[in-house]
Amino acid sequence: MNASAKKTEWRQVAQLLVWVVGIYYVFSRFIPCTPVADYPICDDLDNAWAQALHVDFIRHVQFGTDVIFTYGPWGFLARGYYPPTYLISVVAWALLAVVYLGASWRLARHFSANWLVAWIWLVSFTAVVSVPAGADFNSRLVAFEVLLLLLHFFVEEGMLSLRQILLVVALGWLSLVKFTGLLESAAVVGIIAVDNIVRHKRFPLIVIWWLASLLLFWILAGQHINLLAPYCFNSWQMASGYTEAMMFDGKARGWCLGGYCLIAFLLCAFTGLIAWRRHRFRGALPVAGLGGILFLVFKLGFIRNDRHEIDSVMALLLVALACLTLAGPGKRQAAMMGLCLVIGASLLAGSVFNYWLPGEGLPKQLARTFGIYNLMAPGMSLSTGYMSGEYEKDMARAKKDFPLPSIQGGADIYSYEQNVLFANGWTYRPRPVMQSYCAYTPELARLNAAHLRTARAAENILFAIQPLDHRFPALDDGCSWPELMTRYDIKNVLGSPEKYLLLSRAVLPREYQLKPLAENSAHFGESVAVPAATNGSIWVEMDVDKTSLGTLASTIYKPPQLMLAVSLKDARELRFSLVPGMARSGFLLSPLIENIRSFAALAAGKWQSLTNLEITSMTISADTKSGATDYYQSPVRIRFYQLECPAQDLKIVGPTNSTTRAPAR
Repeated sequence: MNASAKKTEWRQVAQLLVWVVGIYYVFSRFIPCTPVADYPICDDLDNAWAQALHVDFIRHVQFGTDVIFTYGPWGFLARGYYPPTYLISVVAWALLAVVYLGASWRLARHFSANWLVAWIWLVSFTAVVSVPAGADFNSRLVAFEVLLLLLHFFVEEGMLSLRQILLVVALGWLSLVKFTGLLESAAVVGIIAVDNIVRHKRFPLIVIWWLASLLLFWILAGQHINLLAPYCFNSWQMASGYTEAMMFDGKARGWCLGGYCLIAFLLCAFTGLIAWRRHRFRGALPVAGLGGILFLVFKLGFIRNDRHEIDSVMALLLVALACLTLAGPGKRQAAMMGLCLVIGASLLAGSVFNYWLPGEGLPKQLARTFGIYNLMAPGMSLSTGYMSGEYEKDMARAKKDFPLPSIQGGADIYSYEQNVLFANGWTYRPRPVMQSYCAYTPELARLNAAHLRTARAAENILFAIQPLDHRFPALDDGCSWPELMTRYDIKNVLGSPEKYLLLSRAVLPREYQLKPLAENSAHFGESVAVPAATNGSIWVEMDVDKTSLGTLASTIYKPPQLMLAVSLKDARELRFSLVPGMARSGFLLSPLIENIRSFAALAAGKWQSLTNLEITSMTISADTKSGATDYYQSPVRIRFYQLECPAQDLKIVGPTNSTTRAPAR
């Protein structure tokens, strides 16, 4: 064998080894192998709903009726670990990784005929897809959507290829992981369908493939086919109310918000330039698709202006890497433009990482994906069961930190922290909107309240007051409070320090009444006197509606946050955030119930102990310099009622003084 032949042979061997390493790396990033406790940006709230989704899948709970959440019946694939679902998760992500690998390699080869350059792009793209660990599902979803969009318009412009069909099927599957994924996937499929009809003059088979896969995986998740429509409707209720309810009062950092918008605009312009050269005016379709994806990613991160920004900038970097491939081989000027956008997106992502996770910067996160531990984790998880061991340790810690007594029947928990139930082996029987802060529209709040009036409601409830984002305490699941006080008996106080009330379903349900007291209209910033009630319990309903400008602001970004300032009999002045949808459905305004002892005193009719917590006046304002806003209709219509509930005979009622010292803002 001559030297030239040996050189060729060694090159082939090296190429094969590099290929094997690349394939293994892709699978190591997709197959779940990281315990929940190891996720650097997760908290108890997220871990709780993730665990609940795993349990719901095994029990074939019906989504859209029994469970209404931002995630769907395959939502457990997004994160978390649960022994009965682990093998399903591994198989699912292995299959999805195969589809991803085929599509991303095709795009990489379009970028460069040099296999090593293409391999480097593939590994870089995959690394970005998998960061940050534990919150990377949104990036994975964006990756599948962008791959399909770019393959169709810039790489495979003929008939629907097998590669595109598999991507569409995968998107149908991923659409049932998270509802916003369904919206994004429907938009991408719809744009391609329009292109099929207008440019190619053929029937859009892609729609049939997407709908068929959606129905297939809906059925495989144990869902009744007639509940797909209610699932879409109720999930849309939650998605449409997200901006008003979940926007955080932290102010956006101009460099982050402006940087994202600038790079997103330049990416659309870069894509539009290449699309114009290929398709002329029809090139507006892929630009519209890419812009739609970037817009939804923007909403994901900047509605709250918190650590969600990490998800948005990582998805932006992912799109920049994908758009880099549009330059194609031999087009140096376009490649340099695309590379500049990748560098800009990388710098922005690195800055956001350093801001939110100073010890977990972007370079460190990316490097960690190449670490021996992470590369070996998939094999270790299958061979040694280390994830199962970590899961058991985590459950044991939770049970030790918060032990619960044995009970008969099923249980639910208000407001969140379902892991407390799972760790103690209680049978989980959730209300439709399983975490109280998410019942943020009148329809969702009333669904939870109506559930308590049915035989499907849990026999036992752990009740805590855990308002999110400094909301007024009685807003979260406020519609359900009268039902809880009349259909359940308070049995005990649990925890050290005290954290939960244990409620058990009453043998004979009591009835509550709402007696009208007054109706007022108030402008923003105007103080309103709260009428007196014989028992001190005041229920209020506020018709806080957006103007046309407010609707536009909610669609594009977000309106200013609303605030509720209250004056108490003990002379304190407190200020809370106000969610318009929750205010419309009604909640207990007075007395101010901020802890479980004061809730128990209210249920026991110990009104004298709550006198200092009675609210004498209230003011609705916007979180602006003037307190006024053109984004909501003014004046606001306010209806006051006296809430009358039969008193429970309790012996556990103790001190009820509030400890809140909310700063005026």
